[in-house]
Amino acid sequence: MVNRGERPGPHDAMFRKVVGVPANAASVLAAVLPPEVATGLDLEGLRLESGSFVDEEMRQRHTDLLFSTRLNKNPAHVLVLVEHQSRPDRWMASRVLEYVTRIWDQHRAQHPGERTLPAVLPVVVYQGRRRWNAPTALEDLYEPDTEQLLGEFLPRHRFVLQNLTGVDAENLLAAPLTPAARLALAMLRFAPRQEHLAHVLEEFTTDVVELVRTRADRMFTIIMEYAYQVSDTEPEELQAFFHRLGPDAQEAYMSTTLERGVAQGVAKGRAEGVAKGRVEGVAETLARLLVKRFGPLTPEQTTKIESATTDQLDAWVDRVIDATSIDDVLR
Repeated sequence: MVNRGERPGPHDAMFRKVVGVPANAASVLAAVLPPEVATGLDLEGLRLESGSFVDEEMRQRHTDLLFSTRLNKNPAHVLVLVEHQSRPDRWMASRVLEYVTRIWDQHRAQHPGERTLPAVLPVVVYQGRRRWNAPTALEDLYEPDTEQLLGEFLPRHRFVLQNLTGVDAENLLAAPLTPAARLALAMLRFAPRQEHLAHVLEEFTTDVVELVRTRADRMFTIIMEYAYQVSDTEPEELQAFFHRLGPDAQEAYMSTTLERGVAQGVAKGRAEGVAKGRVEGVAETLARLLVKRFGPLTPEQTTKIESATTDQLDAWVDRVIDATSIDDVLR
């Protein structure tokens, strides 16, 4: 069994890179928010704002993404947070209110002449193994007697919770998500400690193929690097899955594995298939990777690759990561 270890960092980094793209964030909000709220927001006009409102010591468990947009033609802000602790956070409602207050403080400093505060809509995406059972409203943290006596004088605040722990593949497939957002949420939900990630990816083949086809913003590489890092799936299983999807998907996966420095694991899987057709497929993939990285092959280089043995191809693939030229790979 492969055990690469699961750290908080990968969740945060992948979510920020994928959902930090406004089109992906808009689809997540459209899937999570009540319909009447989603239709009131100008989701197509989402704009990513700079700055962070999460304390440094919280960064390993939270990531914050702030977007500005318009609500019923009025300026508004949307704060999107991802929560990826292994346990629900009882004090999340209080922390979210702190983040909102910081947004307001920054807004007042930047717009000293304004006499109103912008609306802030907090959304928390949770991916822990246990179901979320902590309050999502600030008033649920008060003592019952205090709430009953002083309720109208106490601060009120609530965040929208997307609990991925209770979401299945069918739910994600039915949601109005972009391919990148759907696959990212699917990997957050299913990839950690997953021993058969290829079975999960089969459910989302359409999204995988679309990301391979577009290669936009390196979304495929970002999501698959995360999935590989947090899962316990053997490289050979993933390699076989992408091989079944065709040359483009195989090349995309090969590129991803090369970037993370696991070419030897891929080579091991290829070495097990020694049929002539399999060798020719590997040679074609290697050629396409070389062209993508270094430029066109000469006729001599093409002939050398096509006539190579499996062992030679394995050795050349291992060199692609650190090589500076085609000749350096094929030496």
